[in-house]
Amino acid sequence: MAKFRFQQIALSLMIGFACSARPVAGEDQPMISIEFIGEARVAGEDKDLSGQQRLLVNGEPSNRFGGISALEYTGAGNRFLALPDRGPDDGATEYECRLHVVDIAIEPGADAPVQVRLKQTLLFRDYAGRCFSGSSKVLTSTAESAGRLDPEGIRIGADGSLFVSDEYGPQLLQFDGQGTEVRRFTLPQHLQITHASADKATEIATNTQGRVSNRGMEGLALSFDGQKLVGIMQSCLLQDGEKNDRGWIVGNYTRIVEVTIATGEVREFAYPMEKATNGISEILACGPNQYLVLERDGEAGLAATSKKVFLADLSKATDIANHDRIPADQLPTGIQGATKALFLDLLSPQLPFAGESLPEKMEGLTFGPRLPDGRRTLVIAVDNDFESDFATRFWVFAMNGDALLSSR
Repeated sequence: MAKFRFQQIALSLMIGFACSARPVAGEDQPMISIEFIGEARVAGEDKDLSGQQRLLVNGEPSNRFGGISALEYTGAGNRFLALPDRGPDDGATEYECRLHVVDIAIEPGADAPVQVRLKQTLLFRDYAGRCFSGSSKVLTSTAESAGRLDPEGIRIGADGSLFVSDEYGPQLLQFDGQGTEVRRFTLPQHLQITHASADKATEIATNTQGRVSNRGMEGLALSFDGQKLVGIMQSCLLQDGEKNDRGWIVGNYTRIVEVTIATGEVREFAYPMEKATNGISEILACGPNQYLVLERDGEAGLAATSKKVFLADLSKATDIANHDRIPADQLPTGIQGATKALFLDLLSPQLPFAGESLPEKMEGLTFGPRLPDGRRTLVIAVDNDFESDFATRFWVFAMNGDALLSSR
């Protein structure tokens, strides 16, 4: 059993947000009070429980805990799943993709209100028992490797299956509870690139459709009824955007991809970005056709201007699965995107995050256990990019009321 070192912040405040089953301005809306409970920090040099001892090609240890890009509550006690992405240096190493089982103990008002303890590390393997590689150079499977994988989202199915979204493909994969692959879902061709490359600039230059390099299916939700997987692209597709003056592919809309688990049927919806240069980190079901979406800019510290959780509603959104391309600036007549309303502004002066020490990457988002007083917790994981000098952070909030809270 490994117990992480942590730092904690004991802070409580009440913030009122107007949220309802339909985020439409002007309607009577129940108030949800959100209290910040505290933070746990896992030191950047702490090790996982993979048992690996070798060094990666960049000289860093292969068993460093970090890079957490997704978080999922198991529904049992204080147990969560913490998902690292493809490893240090953005796909430049042969890091083997894995999953951590962690306990996050939450005790409001305690000296250490949030504590994290690592329980297990599992390696993801394919049907043949081969590990997946985080290396951008492993374009296809080999005798030794299952191919490249950049895990960015994870959710648990009713039968205990693990569903994972991959940014390289994009792909949606199903694993058993021990991390062995059991299924790959077929996604629309317009999400896929034609020419894969280890180099991001080359991928963008040699493709005219599909996900922008390193901006694939970043978030994953399980629908409120548990019947559908709902992935969200980090930003617009190549064909849905245009180059800005910095050479970035940007667009006002990204795509939400809904896949019925039993049949594989696909629907898609346009999600309006607050800024075309923003990125999506995560999506989380909170009601029928309703999702919390973690959207942020790519800045840290005082340069950051947008780190927000929005409430998105798909109930009136148009299915755009048969639209291979949508305009970068405005949806065509007859197509309605998701509606959205602000749920939580992480840069609010009422919260302790904004300032010089603000991290860039808020990545994981999940509901957690209920507190003794009946409130439901909301947990955000902050990615440290495997940097030994920076901690992985876990921020815990408590919310009253059940108007928007998943029953899972």
